[in-house]
Amino acid sequence: RSTLDRSSAASDVYKRLVLRLPNNDMNNAIQWEFEDSCIAVSQDSDVRVVILTSSSPDFVSSSLENNFGLASSVALIKQPVLGVIDDSAHGLGLELLLASDVRICASKSTFSMAHVAHGAIPSDGGTQRLPRLVGQGRALELILTGRVVGAQEALEMGMVHQVCDADPLKEAFCIAEKIAGHGPRAAQYLKEAVYTGSDMTLRQGMSLEADMSVILQSTLDRIEGINSFLERRAPKFKGD
Repeated sequence: RSTLDRSSAASDVYKRLVLRLPNNDMNNAIQWEFEDSCIAVSQDSDVRVVILTSSSPDFVSSSLENNFGLASSVALIKQPVLGVIDDSAHGLGLELLLASDVRICASKSTFSMAHVAHGAIPSDGGTQRLPRLVGQGRALELILTGRVVGAQEALEMGMVHQVCDADPLKEAFCIAEKIAGHGPRAAQYLKEAVYTGSDMTLRQGMSLEADMSVILQSTLDRIEGINSFLERRAPKFKGD
């Protein structure tokens, strides 16, 4: 495929959207298409969850000299993003995956960030997101050596959240269904509170959390959540 594959599955309650990168070298046209898709998805109130995956064995087929800023586009998506690795993610591909919120891989998956072997450094967020996920010391060791990490080690260090012996995409659909059944506005605010708060002091982060909680109290979804609990039924959130 030469273009980005964007597909969705809808129900009467929510829609999950799959962004699948093509199995060919990245170029400017695909980059712009990907950026436009991320913006459009973020603005689509019907989309509850985004699943990011790829047709390429290396997730992103691109030379280390090309920095397409793909991770920045993913990080701007308001909805929860599930990154699914069916094979491996190296270099730019790993940087892109680190921008997703939940990462699911196959037991055969491998990961590395070996830019330094080519006289370069990660330039799409790798030096910032990896230390925040696995710790500064471990991130430096991985980036300085460029060594390959297996799925189980990636799980143990927090690089990925789940390892699947079968189909990781199928597992992602199950997780997406669970997330999508919850209040979409609450999920977006929760995501914003976690990421924005991580760059604040604890006191500032607590204030941000409190402010967002107060805002949510005035939404129709919050009223629906209370009513469904009192009426002992499943809630029907609409994102209002």
